[in-house]
Amino acid sequence: MKLIFVRHASAIERSDNISDEQRYLTPEGKVFFRKTAQTMLKNGVEPSLILTSPLIRAVQTADILAETLSFSGPLIVSHELAPGLQFQTLRTLFKKYFSVDELVIVSHEPDLSSIIVSLLNLPSGFNFKKGTAIKLKFDPARHDKLAIFKWLVAGSKIISKRKEAFAL
Repeated sequence: MKLIFVRHASAIERSDNISDEQRYLTPEGKVFFRKTAQTMLKNGVEPSLILTSPLIRAVQTADILAETLSFSGPLIVSHELAPGLQFQTLRTLFKKYFSVDELVIVSHEPDLSSIIVSLLNLPSGFNFKKGTAIKLKFDPARHDKLAIFKWLVAGSKIISKRKEAFAL
């Protein structure tokens, strides 16, 4: 399975008037993520399925990606991808969507970086920046096998060397 994790783009800050669930993307966040999505398109991303957290900022990020890729497949809001995502929950989603060739997951920090660290067995943490994407090759049926890093995209920049991607 080709697995692409996307951290939602930059959103407005929390306030007394706006709950965390209602935070939406900033104009700058939208512009930056459109560049990320364009770079993903140029690098052959053709998802079979896009799963997104139900929070507005994640749904907006997933919508921008779908629009940029001219994606006509299913874009599914998954409550399992809300903040607090656990690796075991992700494994359940992998079982559910086992036959998907290329899966995009749009979600939040610190959950995504923690999962990526586990999948790649990284020696230290990983700072998954807003509006970026990381592509892995992963066999969800093989719990004993690590994922393989393919690339990290941030705006118009693509990093295909693992050492460079995780030195950021």
